[in-house]
Amino acid sequence: MDKSLFIILILFAYLFGSVNFATLFTYIKRGINIRELGDHNPGATNVYLHVDKRMGVLVFILDALKGFIPLTFAKRAGASDAILLIVALSAILGHDYPIFYHFKGGTGISTTIGCGLFFAPKEMFIIALFTIPIMYFLLYLKKKNSSILPLETGEATIYISFLSFTFMRGEANEVKMFFLTATIAVVIRKFDVVEHFFGKEG
Repeated sequence: MDKSLFIILILFAYLFGSVNFATLFTYIKRGINIRELGDHNPGATNVYLHVDKRMGVLVFILDALKGFIPLTFAKRAGASDAILLIVALSAILGHDYPIFYHFKGGTGISTTIGCGLFFAPKEMFIIALFTIPIMYFLLYLKKKNSSILPLETGEATIYISFLSFTFMRGEANEVKMFFLTATIAVVIRKFDVVEHFFGKEG
């Protein structure tokens, strides 16, 4: 595969990942920054809970496509499994650390799911059957301002499921590597590892 095309695919994945639909749509709908609402996270869940349910679903789909589309292009261009993993990570990091928003983005869950649908659609379907009812219930509790079972429990459930496939026998190596890499990337963002390592502004 041509090195210049490889670089273009990585840049495209990162820049496309950096487009924050939650921020754009909330500004269009409410004229304010999504970071001023709810838990201040610029993601689909915050839009769903505090702006508009249908818009929240749309943001989730578009954020997932930020992972799926670059991988589709890379696959058609003849990218190897290793390059596909780098492209996926670039898309997730684009959402987590967007250049258009001073490198402060969301947690990358939707984009990670989009990448997962590319690498392992069957496994993602199994995870969805297991986690969607849990997430829906936790969203209900969150909307009712309940302190029981915070929404982060649902997110943790997703990544525990990811790790289960990482170490499952019979899975293809690229699938295992994707689930492991995706989990590490989102944990880094979730716990602000980069911010703590380099120091926060101010």
